[in-house]
Amino acid sequence: MKFTVTKIDAAVDQMDWAIKLLLDHQAYIPAITLAGAAEEIVGELLGDESAFSQLKKKFCAQYNLPVNVVSQAHLNRAKNWLKHWRDLKDNEQTEIELEEEAIQYIVRALINLVTHDRSLPSEGPRFLDWLAKRQ
Repeated sequence: MKFTVTKIDAAVDQMDWAIKLLLDHQAYIPAITLAGAAEEIVGELLGDESAFSQLKKKFCAQYNLPVNVVSQAHLNRAKNWLKHWRDLKDNEQTEIELEEEAIQYIVRALINLVTHDRSLPSEGPRFLDWLAKRQ
């Protein structure tokens, strides 16, 4: 069955599923990778206005760190480790604050979508309510 899908449609669907997986199933790993993909899709449209670019600039300036350290060792570390093999051994392990990482990737994806067209995915309000109650 064929569907016509835009990149924004795909990103919104990924955000909705990332939120459902986080809130309904505590399935942190797919929530991270789906939200990370959505963040990248919309972020590419936004360029320097993307959440990733803004955070990268802020942290580079605030902590006097090189761009690649901020982006690879901090902002995208969890997503990249989950998505890419990169010469890892079969038993390679890392420690990840899975819930916190899922939240921050979803927030970055939502910020990008709001910046792009002022919209939220259908699960966006539920996530924001959950996040507000969590504080």
